[in-house]
Amino acid sequence: MLPGMSELTMILGVAGRPVLHSMSPAIFGELFRADGLKTEGPDAEAAYVRVAARSAKEALSVFRALRMRGMNLTSPFKEEAALLADELEPDARALGAVNCLKPLEGGRVLGANTDPRGALSGIVRLGLDLAGKDCLVVGAGGAGKSAARALVSVGARVVVANRTLARAEEVAARLGCSAAGLEDLPRLARGAAVIVSALASDGLPDPDSWLPRGAGPDSPVVVDADYKTARLASASRSRGLTAIDGKEWLIGQALPAYELFTGRPAPRLEPDAMAAAFERSRLPASRRKIALVGLMGSGKTTAGKALARLSGLPFVDVDREIEAEAGMAISSIFEREGESGFRERETRMLDRITSDSGGAVVSTGGGAPTIPASAAILTERCLCAWLFVSPARAAARAEAVTRPLLAGKDPEATLAALEESRRGAYAACAHLIVSSDERDSREVAEVIHEEIDRVS
Repeated sequence: MLPGMSELTMILGVAGRPVLHSMSPAIFGELFRADGLKTEGPDAEAAYVRVAARSAKEALSVFRALRMRGMNLTSPFKEEAALLADELEPDARALGAVNCLKPLEGGRVLGANTDPRGALSGIVRLGLDLAGKDCLVVGAGGAGKSAARALVSVGARVVVANRTLARAEEVAARLGCSAAGLEDLPRLARGAAVIVSALASDGLPDPDSWLPRGAGPDSPVVVDADYKTARLASASRSRGLTAIDGKEWLIGQALPAYELFTGRPAPRLEPDAMAAAFERSRLPASRRKIALVGLMGSGKTTAGKALARLSGLPFVDVDREIEAEAGMAISSIFEREGESGFRERETRMLDRITSDSGGAVVSTGGGAPTIPASAAILTERCLCAWLFVSPARAAARAEAVTRPLLAGKDPEATLAALEESRRGAYAACAHLIVSSDERDSREVAEVIHEEIDRVS
């Protein structure tokens, strides 16, 4: 079987807007490794990708087109996805929100929500019995609803406090709990066994104005869903309170998602390994080489030039650089040296282009990720974006251009076979997927630029 064959690669992923900041690839990468699955190179057995989409509908389209085994969803797609899924699990139905998509037979899609289990994961670890205890949830958005649902399910008396009281009342009525405004935080926090903050740190009132102090038996345990800054968790520890940060919640919701997607028990994750994985997950956004991969006809050259203009970086086309060095066209290199000779040139050129520290937008050949040495360069030295395109659209774009791999063949059938054989290789090296099917080159460039800009 060819390197990168999709039958060898189980593709999972996460979609959102933005999504490049997501730490889910770090968690699932560790789960894959702990489960003994190869995650690197063209023959990877499993890959976890970020999908940059404009809507849940687009995310679902990519999910189906790539025949993914599972997809996590993050803000702002969870509620829209609940309307698109063919079936809903109980938590998803109760919350009206979906954070997991799983394919079913006949092209149907199951929507699930593992956020309530994530919200409870740290509390379960501490062995807290919350039946009949007062608990406070700050925030009535998706995370707040999930936390309230989880706490109600273990018999706690829950109050949802929100800046907009009407929103808190709506959530409380749906989940069977009480509602309050943020002005009530000092009173509610004093009597709470657990305080869950489901707001971003900059949306919270100053902890000095409402958060209790002390480490006594009646002191609350604080759960801070904000895994980016964890400021409330930090403030809580400084007051002597036990605090659980958002990374534990993130891991807690990922474990049942892994089991849902793979049908395998989630392996144990070691804290030190996860800490190292979270740190590694921050690296792609800091890399100054942005490499575009994908089928011929996916728009790598035109989108790459547009992205270079937006980013103020030089644009480099690997094929053009190879032609300049060889003094002949790519088609002539294929005729004289075969595909293997061309791939050797391609790897050397990629190594040269990515060896310096300067920034650039790099358009690669469609087969580069299928070569182990080239794939390693793309993964380790670049922020790699896969421009996904359907074979039919790629054939329409490529038909007027001389392409050695299409010569004398049915373009769409050939591209469909190439896409099938390379899909796993693309997924294994990509930090980001952007569909170019329904976007022009400028729009593709804007999506990538927006993602990078948000994490820079």
